[in-house]
Amino acid sequence: MKIFFSLLSGLALLPVLTFAQTVIPPTIRSETSFAIVIDRESYDRLRPAVQAYRDVIEADGLAACIVYHDWTSPVEIREKLIELYNDPRSPIEGAALVGDIPIAMIRDAQHLSSAFKMDQRQNWQRSSIASDRYYDDFGLTFDYLKPDSLNSLYHYFSLRPDSRQVLSRTIYSGRIMPLGENNGDKYEQLENYLNKVVRERTENRDNTVDNLSMARGHGYNSESLVAWSGEQLALKEQFPELFKPGGKVRFMDFETRFPAKPHYLNEVLRPELDIMLFHHHGLYNYQLLNGYKNGSDPTTSKENLQRYIRSKVLSAVDKGQTREQAIEQYMNYLDVPRSWCEQAFDPAIQEQDSLFNLTLDILIPDLLGISPNARFVMLDACYNGSFYRNEYIAGAYLFNGGKTIAVQGNTVNTIQDKWPDEFLGLLAGGLRIGQWGKFTQYLETHILGDPTYRFANSTLDFDINAAVTTRKNDIDFWLEKTNHPSVDVQAMAYQMLWMNGYSGLSDRLAQAYFQSDSFIVRMEALKILSRIDDRNYLEVLKAAVDDSYELIRRLAMEWIEKNGADELIPAFVRGMLTDNSSERVLFKYRQYVHLFDQDKVADEIKRQSGEMVLYDTTLLEKSLRDLEGYKRAEKRDLEAISDRTTEERIKLREIRSYRNMPLTRAVDLLLEFAADDTRAEDLRVAALETLGWHTQSARRREIIAGLQKIADTAAEERIAREAVKSVNRLTDR
Repeated sequence: MKIFFSLLSGLALLPVLTFAQTVIPPTIRSETSFAIVIDRESYDRLRPAVQAYRDVIEADGLAACIVYHDWTSPVEIREKLIELYNDPRSPIEGAALVGDIPIAMIRDAQHLSSAFKMDQRQNWQRSSIASDRYYDDFGLTFDYLKPDSLNSLYHYFSLRPDSRQVLSRTIYSGRIMPLGENNGDKYEQLENYLNKVVRERTENRDNTVDNLSMARGHGYNSESLVAWSGEQLALKEQFPELFKPGGKVRFMDFETRFPAKPHYLNEVLRPELDIMLFHHHGLYNYQLLNGYKNGSDPTTSKENLQRYIRSKVLSAVDKGQTREQAIEQYMNYLDVPRSWCEQAFDPAIQEQDSLFNLTLDILIPDLLGISPNARFVMLDACYNGSFYRNEYIAGAYLFNGGKTIAVQGNTVNTIQDKWPDEFLGLLAGGLRIGQWGKFTQYLETHILGDPTYRFANSTLDFDINAAVTTRKNDIDFWLEKTNHPSVDVQAMAYQMLWMNGYSGLSDRLAQAYFQSDSFIVRMEALKILSRIDDRNYLEVLKAAVDDSYELIRRLAMEWIEKNGADELIPAFVRGMLTDNSSERVLFKYRQYVHLFDQDKVADEIKRQSGEMVLYDTTLLEKSLRDLEGYKRAEKRDLEAISDRTTEERIKLREIRSYRNMPLTRAVDLLLEFAADDTRAEDLRVAALETLGWHTQSARRREIIAGLQKIADTAAEERIAREAVKSVNRLTDR
């Protein structure tokens, strides 16, 4: 079936748009420019503060226009941004979205997020992703669905099947969204924030990166000390000046002092702090730092167990059990005295527990009670950047006193196993925060605050901001920069060559991987080769499991498993057998090992272990037992999909399970299932969508051919559209 994707279907649902936007042009000229997009009411109330913000941007050499209007839809803002970007006199390089700017709630694009997976049949506010990629990635195209019935700022969009299916942001953006009215008048918040930006950028415009702190919370990256130390070594490559006299670097771990909260808050208060990097779990209103206190002494163990029991007993009662039922359950389950369970109902102890719990994590009131000074804060956590809510952690850092200008945060959950510090060292070279954030290609990740903010250049011999804008397509320039002393400049050079489609890049990347002594350069080479997906990639993957940088080993294990080629099994097994001190690497092994042929993995484990001298074979024996279990589970799950008597809800669950776990051996079954017009249409669509997650599979090209055949022959438009979408997902590299 040949299908034609009509824009009319989406445009017919759009609200009536008015185009009388007011554009106040820049007062200076520059090769590129910047747009301050603001709602009319905010501009009318805050005109002097907005103009002062414009002036401080222009004082840094970047022309800035102000665009204000009674915005009714994200569509009219996007169209204006595209128009400004296409102005040959001075195209915009970025935009600030200030005040009541409509929020695009994106659907049918979960593959563009790092971790978000939710059944879209659930509440649309929860099952959509609030994302400003609608405003800053012009290669994506959407169908407008509807406005939200409760929140006038929310507008729902569906990513079109014929859209580009990977992120490659055209401009950078920063969202400046005040906290809800419970935290004060929103216009006063905006005015105070803009005045703070102007004050800091005027009084400290020569501020360089000479103070950086990094802190982690419990549960992050399996609490792996190997991962933690690896990141510290990598940061030394990226910020070498910080590790010399005159620089200051602090690494803070949640286990060092209990609770960590007061020490972390003291740190963000330091007036000289430039960058604060947080790694932890999060909610929109929590930075989750501590669980119960770690300790093997009897007192700590007893206190932890008692607190655990009290919380569980109260939870059981909240769920409908009687007090006596809850007490009996946990007395018997944990073999503890009745008195420990009864403590749950003592008001004095309840108050103590409540106060104790408040000491574990950073909450919005904690931040609003202080004035954070870290100029840039990275919140590598779920939900901390949920600007679409009335309250959000990132906003509490911004709409506050102190000196915090910009925060990176996520609107939904985010994956832990990523490279959060990519290109971070370029901030010391004066790269604008927004330009740095532009290369973070996730739907949920945003710069909150002023995206034009930058530190004074203290490390580079050229203008990095001009390089990534006006010289972004200069291949000779970037070829030269592959030999630059800065490892982040080298990494950016390879990124730019990739974006320009440089034909000789694969060989250069392989050479860089095998010859460079830099963690950063090798990680960038591996990452770009994973997109090129050729012979060089496979050879580098085989070597990467032995790399001295834990992040490279961790991602190599995951990408090997998702590729699924039998020739990678020896490297995969070698990584498992020789790297058993790296918790996150072992986690990757356990998470994905079943994607390989279990018998071949077992044979390889036996072969390699037979050539090793081992004191303890516990892990080895458990791995072999687990493989037998995986084999039985795989047979059962695939049969559940093919068996016509299986309930549809179970089929749907099993089909969707292969999104995160793209099993190579399931490909033929899923293609056959999707092509079978006697199967339920919802299930066929799910199978087609699942096949689109096989972006790193060794069988990717076979899958594309099978999907294209379905797209060309399907009688149902919905089937054809999903097949086309998955084809584009697998071909967009």
